[in-house]
Formats: sequence, C-alpha cells, structure tokens
Amino acid sequence: MKRLNQSGSHVVGLVLLVLALGVVGFAGYKVQQSHTKTTDSTTASTQTVPATITTTSDLQQASKAMDNSSSQLNTNLDDSSMDADLNSML
Repeated sequence: MKRLNQSGSHVVGLVLLVLALGVVGFAGYKVQQSHTKTTDSTTASTQTVPATITTTSDLQQASKAMDNSSSQLNTNLDDSSMDADLNSML
C-alpha cells in the first residue's frame, strides 16, 4: 500500500478552523446588532421625574412614569403593598 504525502494537511485544517470561527463570529455580531436595534426602537418615551418628591403633584408624576415603564418590569411582583403605601401618602 502506497503512503500518501500529507505534509500540507494541517494548513488546510487551520484554514477551515479560522473560516468557521469567522462565520460564527460574524453571525454573533449580526445577532447582537439586531438585538440592539430592537431594544432601541422599543424603548418607551422618557418622562421627566423630579429628583426629590416634595409635593403631591411630584408624587403623581413619578407614579405615572413608573406606570409607563411597568411593561419592562416583572409582572409577577406583588405590588399591593406599594399601592397601599402610595395611597397612604396621597
């Protein structure tokens, strides 16, 4: 049986490895870019919130801002205690 010359086979293997890593890296980059575009386009409109709450109108404004951002929060949280605290302040 004749032995084949395999002196350049490791170069082919390295080229294929670099090519596969490049394809995986490019796919990850595209997925990350599409995720960034999606989160940028779905951000809610910003609403100014006072730095300190001193009046009832400041409290109501902060409450409205929290209500607008509630879609980003975990809906499984029990917010009854927070509602009771807010109602006692009003």
